Amino acid sequence: MPMLIKTDTGLPVFDACVYATSAIRPGSGSAATIEQALRGVQILLTFTDQRKIDLHQRFASGQFLDIHELDDLVRAAYGFLAPKGGEEPSEIAAAPKIIPIEKVRRRAPKANAEPAVATSTVAIRLYYAHTYLEWLGQRTAKNVCTTLEQKTSYMDLLREFLANLRNRTPKARSGSDRLSLTPAEREKLLSVIDPASPENPWTGDFIRDRNRLLVMWGMGTGLRRGELLSLHIKLIQFQHCLADIVRQHDSKNDPRKYQANPKTRERSIGISKELAHMTHDHVVKYRSKLRCKHDFLFVADTGAPLSLAALSKVYRTLRKKHPDVGEKLSSHVLRHTWNEDFSEIADKAGLSEEDERRGRIHAMGWSDTSKSAEDYLKRRTRRVATEVSVKIQQAVIDKSKGETHDA
Repeated sequence: MPMLIKTDTGLPVFDACVYATSAIRPGSGSAATIEQALRGVQILLTFTDQRKIDLHQRFASGQFLDIHELDDLVRAAYGFLAPKGGEEPSEIAAAPKIIPIEKVRRRAPKANAEPAVATSTVAIRLYYAHTYLEWLGQRTAKNVCTTLEQKTSYMDLLREFLANLRNRTPKARSGSDRLSLTPAEREKLLSVIDPASPENPWTGDFIRDRNRLLVMWGMGTGLRRGELLSLHIKLIQFQHCLADIVRQHDSKNDPRKYQANPKTRERSIGISKELAHMTHDHVVKYRSKLRCKHDFLFVADTGAPLSLAALSKVYRTLRKKHPDVGEKLSSHVLRHTWNEDFSEIADKAGLSEEDERRGRIHAMGWSDTSKSAEDYLKRRTRRVATEVSVKIQQAVIDKSKGETHDA
């Protein structure tokens, strides 16, 4: 299990460990999720250490963080944890006279055009900083509040403080942003991954066939990269065209340092006869010839289970050699592409929004209460609304032309 370590002592941070084991691990059990949560806590604790803020003292007194400190915390979450050289930020001297604001802006140092990290990463960091502060506040309330009235007042202050942080947290990428492949990008991708294609960027029959299979599974099922790399041959029912997605965290049979695992619920998914045949053919022709002490489907040429880094390299190579497959091509983009395809098929089949939502939730492995499916339903609604709006505009223009002609 990941732990947050103090660099000066080499010892685990006690509160962070308790938070991870009591608030995060029971919910998901995923080492990757725990690490992501601790990154948010790391940002928070690094910030408070630099500002010499005693969180325990603040929370015990019910003062929490001031508004300007929350603003600084949000800026720190973008990666700017301290000025260059580790110097403490100096206080701004009082201006001796009134200066036009535009003059001040011209003198001010220019901010970087792009943040140090993506906005979505900042949102995740601050989300887990928020959950840690909420956990810390609830725990502190039990220790410092002796009456119900005191606890009610304390929790009201805590909720107000957390709301201020939440309001300052940037929104993650909008559901309207297009991450799926365009038809042209899809066509190019399918062309260059063909093992017989002269444009295929890899050498060796096994590597070419394996990488094509990786892309086809990603595009055809929308599985996360951890789910793809945790596929077991024995859990694929070739005759029935089904594959079981099973969580096996901390498996002793997985020698990878960073084990690949499903992020959410276990499930069975359907696969096409063509994908089942392509997978079986790969196992018989190539996978079975390697000396493997495990049952993972996707492996390196050494027989070791394929790592997350190796999978990322597959898409990085495709982007580098063939930029027209999409500059952001990844397992995640293929997952979005699958969801776009699912929306189109749902439209043609006349599925209700509820049936579409339930089908998507099962295929993607989301919980029944997950809001992830709503993004695609909203996108579908926007698309329908846009199409109707265009038809209305066209009808108005056509009518206007007809009236002009009559006159």
